[in-house]
Amino acid sequence: MKLRRWMIVATVVVTFAAMYSTGAPRPTEPGMIAYTPTRVEWLALQLEADYRDENFENVGQYSIGFAPKFPNTIMILVNYTGAASAANVDTAIDVARILVKKEASNYGWSDWVKVEVQRKVLPTNH
Repeated sequence: MKLRRWMIVATVVVTFAAMYSTGAPRPTEPGMIAYTPTRVEWLALQLEADYRDENFENVGQYSIGFAPKFPNTIMILVNYTGAASAANVDTAIDVARILVKKEASNYGWSDWVKVEVQRKVLPTNH
């Protein structure tokens, strides 16, 4: 009886060892290699996905985007034409700042996240 129990345990151990020793197959394509973003990269990605605003079709003629700036800063990227209302652009920046703070707070990261604004005037096409 003891020998039979020992054989069953040994078979189970060998089977599990064989299954787990092979591990997951290694990716062969560069796009399949695992990557873990930093917190600031993740926050910028989340903001860009949720709140990117391209208002070129309407009267505003501006766009708002988000990008990480290492180590702890979210850049609000503002592109606008000379035809854009300064008040509209300033309001969009103010809203973007609020969104960054809100998202950072949702993750519990508001104590270290900084915000910078980068403005760029685009040439108007006539």
